[in-house]
Amino acid sequence: MGDATWADGAAVVGGLVGVLWIALAVAVGVWVFAGIWVVSRVVSRRLERRYLPGVSRWSRRRSGLAEDAGPWACPACSSVNPPTTIACYRCSVERPAEAPELRAVATDPGIYHRPVPPNEFDPSRYRGPGSPPPADAASAEPPGKPLGDPS
Repeated sequence: MGDATWADGAAVVGGLVGVLWIALAVAVGVWVFAGIWVVSRVVSRRLERRYLPGVSRWSRRRSGLAEDAGPWACPACSSVNPPTTIACYRCSVERPAEAPELRAVATDPGIYHRPVPPNEFDPSRYRGPGSPPPADAASAEPPGKPLGDPS
């Protein structure tokens, strides 16, 4: 009877070993994937910093724009679009020849700018730190003192 329990125990341990090998393989795979992801992020950031400005200038030249052309504002919906797009991403209106660049839009008062929202702060309703006490608080008794207490 003792040999049977040892045999059953060995079978259970043998089954666990197989499961643990699978778990180990999955854990190693996750670590390898995470390592590759971290290394690829570092490499891609370095490549972007080095080559992206050149690619951007090349694509602007290829589109017939100045190399330092900035993004343009859609006259229909005021969306900001990259300099090489030929139509607005939001409303699909084609870029007009006189579409203002963002640099011009930021300084030209003739181009519509959304108004500044009105300030709706009412100082008379403020009850935070540093606010004056309410007008009716001067005539009221201090809190914690029972009514009619002479002291």
